[in-house]
Amino acid sequence: MTFSVLVNEASALCAFVAAGLWLYSARIEVWADDQSAPRRDNMVILKGGRMYDVTGTAQAQSRWSAYAAIAAALAAVLQGLASIIG
Repeated sequence: MTFSVLVNEASALCAFVAAGLWLYSARIEVWADDQSAPRRDNMVILKGGRMYDVTGTAQAQSRWSAYAAIAAALAAVLQGLASIIG
């Protein structure tokens, strides 16, 4: 197996990881069942009979999207490297 093929496979793997992380970030939800009322540092709403932490959810989604962006950037760099060494 050549170095170029390994770089292409690593790029593909990073792309799949990025896709998985973005899908996860889109579905994550943070619940605040132990919180009885909104606080100054977050926004909580009632959703399906449970306390849903809107701020916490946005923060978690942002964090996981950042991980996905890092994986996507790595995939792009590896793909570019594979094209150069071709």
